[in-house]
Amino acid sequence: MSNTSPLRSSAFSRRGFLRGAAASAALVLAACAVPAGAPAPGSGESGSPSEEPIVLRLHMRAGGETAEAAIYVTRPAEFTEETGVQVQLEPIPGAEYWAKIETLAASNTLGDNMFTDQKNWQHSRSVHFGLIQECDDFMESEGISRDEWLPMVIGTCITNDKVYGLPKTANPGQAYIWLNHDMLEAAGIEVPADVSTTSWEQYREWANILATGEPDEREVYGFHLPTNSIAMIINTIRTFGGWELTEDGTQSPVMDDGWTGSIRFAHALYQEDKVMPLDANIGTGGTIGLFAAGRLPLMVNSRGTNQQVREAVGPEDGSTGGFRWSAIGLAEGPNTNGWGASLNTHAGTTQSQHKLESFKLTYALSDARFAYLNANEIGYLVGRTNELEEIGPAAEDPFIQLQFYEFSRQVPYRIGANYRGLEWEQIIRNMTDLVYLGERQPDDAFFGELETAINDLLARPV
Repeated sequence: MSNTSPLRSSAFSRRGFLRGAAASAALVLAACAVPAGAPAPGSGESGSPSEEPIVLRLHMRAGGETAEAAIYVTRPAEFTEETGVQVQLEPIPGAEYWAKIETLAASNTLGDNMFTDQKNWQHSRSVHFGLIQECDDFMESEGISRDEWLPMVIGTCITNDKVYGLPKTANPGQAYIWLNHDMLEAAGIEVPADVSTTSWEQYREWANILATGEPDEREVYGFHLPTNSIAMIINTIRTFGGWELTEDGTQSPVMDDGWTGSIRFAHALYQEDKVMPLDANIGTGGTIGLFAAGRLPLMVNSRGTNQQVREAVGPEDGSTGGFRWSAIGLAEGPNTNGWGASLNTHAGTTQSQHKLESFKLTYALSDARFAYLNANEIGYLVGRTNELEEIGPAAEDPFIQLQFYEFSRQVPYRIGANYRGLEWEQIIRNMTDLVYLGERQPDDAFFGELETAINDLLARPV
């Protein structure tokens, strides 16, 4: 089977991923003033002017310094101002990130902190191979409690009752649906105010009412969910009552209702009803472009989408000339197993020569001040227990409130016992693409082959 998915021009190949890439240019952050109107950061010890300042190298995904300036520019600059410790960003292209991290680790040149995520089990893989330092002793000495974060959020950082890294977030991934009110009302569909009045069966019914044009040349598509996202794949499996893995992480129960139900649902929208666009139909503006153009009235995605919709369409009430719209929680099935908690951290590494300072940076990228900046500048939550009290004016935003509710619906990912999550995802995406493109039917033969392929992978050594 080809390593390149026919559904996505951007799909990675495992072989290419493992080649790694040349080191990205480093960016040293200078200290800067605290933004006006925000709570001032707490004071801290400054480095002695007679000594060389400590410089912490932070590995992160390239582009974050622009797209998430609150995380990678503002807060690190404040940290330098508070402590005298400098932060040097080392951006790595996202598709090459983990190959580069493992290359650095193997050569004992890993930096002091690194971005981690859990959707491919990479955080747990890093813990297993001893790349991430434990936090518990530092937390105790600094008076930091696990209770600062919601249990299902901090729980994603815990292995064998020890904390590794602290959450940048542990968000529920694709757990939201955006609705074009004008189009729904024009079709005679009552706009749902919240998740309690929706279901997946309704999504399909509404999509067929809303779609216009010939099936193979739609002018308006009825619905979209990103079937090429592993977070979405896990969420749909759980919505239909299944689990992505057995509890011991040694098998994926593909023949169960969660897998078969979710894949057959997507196939029906792609190939039977033809109300969901393939990548070839979406265009350069993506699904947000289709939504803004009035060609996609129902769109499932993750939290970053909301700000993009506001920029592309305008405010929710349509007061600037756009249509009226809203985001609500995605419907949960009757046997749901909870949204996957998609962990991100900036964990301290075991190769750091400045482990206390590295931990302090880890905490600064997870604390109340960090939460304030994220919520007010980017519209993201971290998953802190008292976050709605910590973030000031952003707490009045309905989407922020929705995020907080959806965080409470999370259950941590199950982790493969051999930590081969990137390969696990690739098998799922490549094989299900054949179904969504109409090249295979979602029948028992297909699901048997998918289960065999995945479980053969999970039987391989770490």
